[in-house]
Parts: sequence; C-alpha cells; structure tokens
Amino acid sequence: MENNPCLTALNQLIADYSLTAQNARLCHWNVIGPHFEDDHEFFGEIYDELADETDLFAERIRAIRSNPISTLTDILKITKLKEYVLPMTARQMQKNMLADYECISNEMWEMAESTADDAVTQDIIVGSQRQIDKRAWMLRAMLGE
Repeated sequence: MENNPCLTALNQLIADYSLTAQNARLCHWNVIGPHFEDDHEFFGEIYDELADETDLFAERIRAIRSNPISTLTDILKITKLKEYVLPMTARQMQKNMLADYECISNEMWEMAESTADDAVTQDIIVGSQRQIDKRAWMLRAMLGE
C-alpha cells in the first residue's frame, strides 16, 4: 500500500467496516431471545449502514486515483477486529458490537489528525465517526450502560 495517510486510513476503515458489517450480518441471521424482532432489525440496519459507508470510503480512494482494498484476504489482514463465533447470546452480540464500534471510533480520532492535509477525506472520516458514535451510544443504551 502506498505511504499516503489518506489511503491508509480509508483502507483501514474499509477493512474494519467490512468485517463489522459481516459480524452484524451474523448477528442479524442468528440472534434469538425475547427481543428478537428488535435485535434482528437493529443488526440488519447496522450492516446496511456500514455497507453504504464502506462504499463512500472506496469512492474517495478512487477519486484520489488509487484502488481500495477489495479482497477478503486483504480485509482480514488489515483489520484489528475479529470475526464473531457462535454460539452467542443477544447480549453478547451487543457487547461485541459495542467493543468494535468503540475501537473504530478511537481509530477515527487518530485518522482525523493524520488526514489533516486532505480536508475532503478528513470530512468523510469525521462524518462517519458521528454515525459510529451514535450507534455506540445506542448499543450502550441497549445494554443498560
């Protein structure tokens, strides 16, 4: 990968969002419990939202004349997050998702600083962090934290 902080940050986000979206899909498909309908819907919203944001990151990379990471091998190599493994309770799914969202948010703080020379990329990261932080808040509320 080129030594460009914007490409590094955007590809990191593609990797993190792609894995988080897949983890949300796993939760969406496999959640059970007394709040099934709400949890099922919530995890579905998460993976749809993350997929849209991932596309935004990839489009920005193309706009700055490079190519985004695109393979599962590269995604798994770059992300610091882990794939979820069943069995999990709905509560554990929520806790895992919250931990991932908080990890991504922390990375975004650093990325916003490292991309200061490119206001458009920085704006994309800051805007996406706003949504990540909102979902983290929702997950904390669901968990009663």
